[in-house]
Amino acid sequence: MAYTIREIDRAADHAGVAAIDTAFETPSVFELAIGDRRLELVERTLPQPRIKRYDIAELFAPWCTWDHGYVAVDGGVVGVAAVEYEPWHRRLTLWHLYVDRRRRHEGIARALLERVEAHGRAIGALRVWLETSTVNVPGIAAYARLGYTLCGVDSTYYEATDVADEVAVYLSKPL
Repeated sequence: MAYTIREIDRAADHAGVAAIDTAFETPSVFELAIGDRRLELVERTLPQPRIKRYDIAELFAPWCTWDHGYVAVDGGVVGVAAVEYEPWHRRLTLWHLYVDRRRRHEGIARALLERVEAHGRAIGALRVWLETSTVNVPGIAAYARLGYTLCGVDSTYYEATDVADEVAVYLSKPL
């Protein structure tokens, strides 16, 4: 199926974005192994696959700071990416990237990231930076295929949340 990528219209695209199924299933997770001056992500197979769903409503929460976004459209919204430029260190933060579960493996995430990266280059960003978690093994693998590399972790980031068993994983890609 054909899709197009265009800039997001926060009001007009709100309902379409809200309808995106963000769920994914993973047969494994990463665990953080900590040693003397060493951090390592070790993949562990789960006894049964885990399903995780991101809260897409956060994209439009009043506290969200993204300032530029794109949607993939094919009849309706099938994907979204939202970023914020931080000029003090010339970093483009990818706050949200979601492709509807039924439309994955069609190159939509790649196309959205290409637009994000082009935007970053146009405004003088040095890199794209993002946060995900140790549960998102499929996402981390997809980002790696697209040139993103591990740049950090935070074992305390989610400790006061309902996902306290997860560790924040930071990835980046130079532009």
